[in-house]
Amino acid sequence: MNEGASMALNSYKDHHEDDSFLISAMNMCHGHILSAALNAAIELNLFEIIAKADGRHVSVTEIASQLPNSSTSHEIIVFRLDRLLRLLASHSLLTCSYVANQSDDNERERERLYAISPIGKFFVSGHHNNGGYLGLSSLMVAHPSFVDVWFNFKNAIIDEDPNLFKKVHGMPLYQYAKIDPIWNNLFNKAMENLSFIVMRRILKIYKGFEGISTLVDVGGGNAQTLKMILSKYPSIKAINFDLPHVIQNAPPHPGIEHVGGDMFASVPKGDAIILKSICHNWSDESSIKILRKCYDSLPENGKVIIFEFIMPEEVEQSEEAKLVSEIDNYMFIVEGRVRSEREFKSLCKRSGFSAFKLACRAFNVQGLIEFYK
Repeated sequence: MNEGASMALNSYKDHHEDDSFLISAMNMCHGHILSAALNAAIELNLFEIIAKADGRHVSVTEIASQLPNSSTSHEIIVFRLDRLLRLLASHSLLTCSYVANQSDDNERERERLYAISPIGKFFVSGHHNNGGYLGLSSLMVAHPSFVDVWFNFKNAIIDEDPNLFKKVHGMPLYQYAKIDPIWNNLFNKAMENLSFIVMRRILKIYKGFEGISTLVDVGGGNAQTLKMILSKYPSIKAINFDLPHVIQNAPPHPGIEHVGGDMFASVPKGDAIILKSICHNWSDESSIKILRKCYDSLPENGKVIIFEFIMPEEVEQSEEAKLVSEIDNYMFIVEGRVRSEREFKSLCKRSGFSAFKLACRAFNVQGLIEFYK
């Protein structure tokens, strides 16, 4: 290759790389559009409609025919719906295939057909018992009470008090839940669905519930975690401990006692205490207060079982690392944060516990950690 051709090739490569970087940057600017489209699909039950075809690719016309009645013409809805479905397919939430049709002017036209993808199945509500449902999590993040908070995100960086939710709404998140029962129900259901996904994996790999007599779940919500544990370890006496307004809506379940209270004041006694997705809601100082209350309620050699996202020690660009960092920034809502294994070891020591163990990991993002008294 002569020098001129080589320079031209290098110039093409440089421009191609710059174009790729530009497109990535532009996609980041429009990320909220995907979130809005996903939630529209969830609210319109599009994933359920498509999933009913049992793997068959479905035409947009067939999907549109199952939407709620509207004064808008069917043809217009089909046109609009195809644009939405195409976006979801471009992000691997759906798969797309084509079929050739004869148009009115005898031209051969290709019609797009859609089916549920391996990612999209997590947004099919009926998929809950087969793998997990994330639809309510998406709706929760896009709830107006949270959207209002994101408009003030910069204040979490520069203000003395980083609790964004309190700054915007005049009260902490957990007080707000008391006055907005619709949001409170959405939050609890979303957490219940997430708990199902995590616990299904944990129960396959973690053996630390064996031999426990009394197990306390602090911040247990609707007791989804305890229900799943008892399904495998029915001899355990379980105590679901949460705020009174949460406990009053928790359904009864054999083997589970629901107890309302304040984890900063006291925690019910047990051989082991679960803190699942609790520490990331709080600062180090508040987390230590909670952990010390747990310490006081444990017998000698008792343990706290902590389920948390684990921040990598180094900056990474993997999908797992992106998720963990997004969760970490999400916690600006409540003045919390995601911690690394090293930071959990520090919490363990500062709370008075004698031993630390990272027992297992789930999905390469969550860790199950044991603090021993």
